[in-house]
Amino acid sequence: MDTNLIQVLWVEDDPDNIQFYPIEASRYGLELVPFCCWEEAEEALVSDFKRWSAIILDAKCKYKKGDHDNAQRFLVHALSSITKICAEQKRVIPWFVLSGGSEEELNDLIIDNREEWDGDWKEKKFYSKATDRDLLFHRIPYKAKLSPEMQIRLVYYPDVFKAINRSGLDREVAIYMEELLLPIHARNFSGKEYNNMMTNVRKCIELIFTSMAENGILPNKKKDGKYVLSDKLVDKRGSINTTWCSLILSGKGIHFESTNILPNVLKDSFHRLIEIAASYEHIDNKNADEEQKKNSRQAPEFLDSIGNPPYLLQSMALELCNIILWYANYLEEHDDEEINALNWEILQ
Repeated sequence: MDTNLIQVLWVEDDPDNIQFYPIEASRYGLELVPFCCWEEAEEALVSDFKRWSAIILDAKCKYKKGDHDNAQRFLVHALSSITKICAEQKRVIPWFVLSGGSEEELNDLIIDNREEWDGDWKEKKFYSKATDRDLLFHRIPYKAKLSPEMQIRLVYYPDVFKAINRSGLDREVAIYMEELLLPIHARNFSGKEYNNMMTNVRKCIELIFTSMAENGILPNKKKDGKYVLSDKLVDKRGSINTTWCSLILSGKGIHFESTNILPNVLKDSFHRLIEIAASYEHIDNKNADEEQKKNSRQAPEFLDSIGNPPYLLQSMALELCNIILWYANYLEEHDDEEINALNWEILQ
């Protein structure tokens, strides 16, 4: 998946269309992800709901894999499912019908709520594969940007999400960052609800450290043909010791000789993010000692005492943006994992 492209769930079973339409759509910043029937597409929609910014349906398609193409059976089930799933998730994903059929065949099958996002398309209720395909691909990015999530990725922080993609970070980083940044601009989150996302900061940092090991920037070992974090940086449960990793990046290695690669402006913020984010997890962590639990209560109790404002986590989310941008640039300048890893192989 290319996180710079708008992700479109696409139900289509014509092999020729599946081969050529994605090439056309990519010119408009779209990645069409094909499914041959609604049963498979629905599973992808439910299991990875946050991924999708638009849906395209070929009207004459299959409801289930073993079915024959049947516009009525397919569209009735698909549109009903989309409406229900979006209502449960409390987010509307704009959908569009792209078909080679006629108005006589399709008009009665396409429900009127399409007008909520596509009401300015007055020509007909669907788009013709023969004449309207490019127009639909042109329109979808503008419709998708109407969603708050796409505004976060494409309008407010495009450099951050491009950096996530450039550096090859796990796509979960993009999801966690979207969740952290969205409430800065959307006002329908309570402070308490937002502050409970504090663990997203820790998850992002762990995935960045994992990527650093894969690229030889942190002490590593080879496992199954790729580099992973050294055993000395992972506890018995497989959890990453983020504090040690950050110290190594700052040139203060505990188990390893290390060179400072962090810019001075990021040294303190890296440690601060780790310390505060970890505090939210020690409270209920059965493996944390009493001192950790006592210290961990300080951040939540402090926020509770002043009414749970969002500003601490907002500042941490924005600091993470700086770290991601720095990492992407650093990795482009040090892109040979064998050379990067050589330092750790010598030391070990």
